Amino acid sequence: MIRPDDRLRRRDRVLVQRAADKQILLDLDGGQYYALDEVSGQVWDLCDGTRSIATVIEAVCGSYDAPPEVITEDVWTFLEELVDEKLVIVEA
Repeated sequence: MIRPDDRLRRRDRVLVQRAADKQILLDLDGGQYYALDEVSGQVWDLCDGTRSIATVIEAVCGSYDAPPEVITEDVWTFLEELVDEKLVIVEA
């Protein structure tokens, strides 16, 4: 379970290819591909190990004109998926 003060860092063995308004991730260990849209791509980029989850959510909220509680829920769910898929590492 992740917490707001956890920092998430992208795993080294995940390749990223940018194409138009999408990012394609390839997990080299599992061979799985993931397609990220603009918002999830921004979240991925912010997972550099220096920002807390709360800071990532705040940055995304500042970028889009949607209710903060909706953005927070969506970003939180996506971050949990990244952790579950082992695409990011939790650094408390």
